[in-house]
Amino acid sequence: MAFEIEAACGCACGSSRNQNEDNFYFKKKHLASRNKGLKTPLKYKGNTDDIVFFAVFDGMGGESRGEEASCLASEIFSNGIKQLDDVVIDGKEFFINICTKASNAIYELAREKQVGTMGTTIAALYFPQDEVFACNVGDSKVFRIRHGQMVQISEDHTDEKLLSTMGVTKKPVLLQYLGIPEKTMVIDPYVSRGDLRSDDYYIVCSDGVTDTVSPSELYEIVKTQKKTEDIVRCVMSAIAQRDGKDNATLIVVKVL
Repeated sequence: MAFEIEAACGCACGSSRNQNEDNFYFKKKHLASRNKGLKTPLKYKGNTDDIVFFAVFDGMGGESRGEEASCLASEIFSNGIKQLDDVVIDGKEFFINICTKASNAIYELAREKQVGTMGTTIAALYFPQDEVFACNVGDSKVFRIRHGQMVQISEDHTDEKLLSTMGVTKKPVLLQYLGIPEKTMVIDPYVSRGDLRSDDYYIVCSDGVTDTVSPSELYEIVKTQKKTEDIVRCVMSAIAQRDGKDNATLIVVKVL
């Protein structure tokens, strides 16, 4: 059984950034490597009879050319989807294969450019018929809101648990990302699978969102605003008002 869905996407350059190093896949679109984000949210309405994917990529900043890593990952993701020919595929297999391909390509680009470390996170959704697959590598997150409860359905690849047991309070370090040399570590994308239900919401975002607007605040905004475009506008406005320093990308999906 297919479901109708609506979605919106926002993307903004952080106040301390010279350029945006986030990227996304939304409505078959992604940004160029050098960009300042979106001026207004993108919108989508369709149904899960179609091939429906959404993704957020958060490039690692500084001299490591995060904008190139996130752009390359979004291009590989987009090209991989184009080759599916409207056929329902195994979401886990697709995500593992495309993440591995993107990671290897980013690593090779880093070698060509003689950059020590180049990488990006990914957090993504795939909606085949009445199911949803969520995938992530890194610390970009995916949340689901159902029956008044918000849960994270992605798994952060960071040292946060270790830091917590040691009583250390600092920004957790990424343990996995797209671009890790295979000789150092084989990436292990986290993939979850679930059923779709009417009135579900799914939130995909980079840490520039969750570092500024807490998950509980995201939930309250969803409850108040309802429409995906309004949710995105409200969240991005809150980030701007709080002088969010990091790049922030947000995709909100509602199952109708």
